[in-house]
Amino acid sequence: MPRPRLPIVAALAGLLGACGGAPKTADRAPSRDGGQAHDLDGDGVPDAWTFTARIGGRTVIRRKEFDLDFDGKVDVWRFFDAQEAIDRDRMDMDRDGKPDVTAYYSKGVVVRKELDLEADERPDVFKYYEEGVLVRLEGDSDGDGRVDYWEYYKDGRMTRAGSDEDGDGRPDPDRWIEAEAPKTGPTDPGESIPVDKRVR
Repeated sequence: MPRPRLPIVAALAGLLGACGGAPKTADRAPSRDGGQAHDLDGDGVPDAWTFTARIGGRTVIRRKEFDLDFDGKVDVWRFFDAQEAIDRDRMDMDRDGKPDVTAYYSKGVVVRKELDLEADERPDVFKYYEEGVLVRLEGDSDGDGRVDYWEYYKDGRMTRAGSDEDGDGRPDPDRWIEAEAPKTGPTDPGESIPVDKRVR
């Protein structure tokens, strides 16, 4: 499996830290036409924006954007549905100005995350959640657009893992790290989503 250039934990700590980063000036603040600007750190430079739309005769929030490390670049894009429930987050973890983690929600709870570890604007790792708890991870380790690595979790612990080295799209029986292979393969219809179908 490829490793991110910047460890996710370290990147997240940097992203959420309110201190640090280069000093801002007004001309370094990102332009966000059409959004209501907010100044989170009180320096007179906008670092959060709210975007609304008229739906069914009322004004609803459709998107929020945040510059959480105050470096003049947006780090988090949060999208909402017509009922103003969170639909998905897109996050820039390596500070290159492009999102590399997308989290999808259902009824306010995360159900899937897609991670772009190669900075090629294509997800390489897919994490699936039930009631907000990680239950499965799938990865495309060679960048060919097909999942070839699987991990399964129960109660926060990985219970089995497998890989596909013969390129048939299914985990190889001799590559499962467990006593016996599961009766249902992880790429059965309805369980796994083809890589190209996952990207919005």
